[in-house]
Amino acid sequence: MKNNFKENFKDTPILITGHVNPDGDAIGSALALKILLDSLDIESTVAFDVTGELPSNLNHLPYDLIGIPTEDSYKTVFVFDCGNSSRLGSLESIVLNSDKIVVVDHHIDPTFGDLQIIDPKAASTTQVLYRVFMEENIHITKEIADCLMTGLITDTGRFQYSNTDSEVFSIAADLMTKGSELSTISENIYGSIELNALKLQSKVIDRLELDNELRFIYSVVYQDDYKKYTTTPAETDFLIDVVRLAKESRIALLLKEQTDGSFKGSLRSRTDFDVQKLASFFDGGGHKAASGFSSELAIDEIIFNIKNEIRKQI
Repeated sequence: MKNNFKENFKDTPILITGHVNPDGDAIGSALALKILLDSLDIESTVAFDVTGELPSNLNHLPYDLIGIPTEDSYKTVFVFDCGNSSRLGSLESIVLNSDKIVVVDHHIDPTFGDLQIIDPKAASTTQVLYRVFMEENIHITKEIADCLMTGLITDTGRFQYSNTDSEVFSIAADLMTKGSELSTISENIYGSIELNALKLQSKVIDRLELDNELRFIYSVVYQDDYKKYTTTPAETDFLIDVVRLAKESRIALLLKEQTDGSFKGSLRSRTDFDVQKLASFFDGGGHKAASGFSSELAIDEIIFNIKNEIRKQI
């Protein structure tokens, strides 16, 4: 299906963005497009609503290309990895006031966008963007390949999640032929964790709670933990993968307390259980194997509701 993606490069100024506190998929997609537009001498701005700092385990990406919006609205906005405008955070009004919104995503049923390039069966947004680039004969440089590979690696959990299919491996192989350094990127994302964050990991493990009947496991990170262990939320994204390791579980949740007392939840599935349905209860989103949400409820209430939603699916 022809999307005429390149036609949207004509109307400037251009803003490129994604969901609040972006992950490897959102940042990788956005910077891949930014590098492409720069090579075409098309001016654009990449910006996100970020609480604190961008994660250091993604600093192999060209963070220096990320800036701040300079306009109240834009002619064209490209939104990656974000199915609901509320997930844009402080940039929501700028995006919605712009003339044209192009949404590229792999989440289910996006609620905004003039042009939606979506495949909910894709493992990552970078997978969807790769297809577009190939369809429209867009040259993928090593730098672009590294950005696209980052999204593939992070959203498949190093090619371990159930969303990893043969196409994912085919794309990864092609990106490697274009110069992407898979082993270097993977090592930076998963093999280089600051010592203080590793120390916090022991506390998260101590707090693990397992519901044997539902095969549901969860833990919590509090604001005081960041102070005690001198680390930041951005450095602790890997902890959800620690929580999901317990073989007795099939559904994992890590709750992170926010500065306002609310909680951000990260959900993972070890089987074909659809955690996106759990996240949607809290107006969150994601995909079948990995999803997230935010909630102002107390921990006990969050867990109570999640257990009820799990029972509805089993």
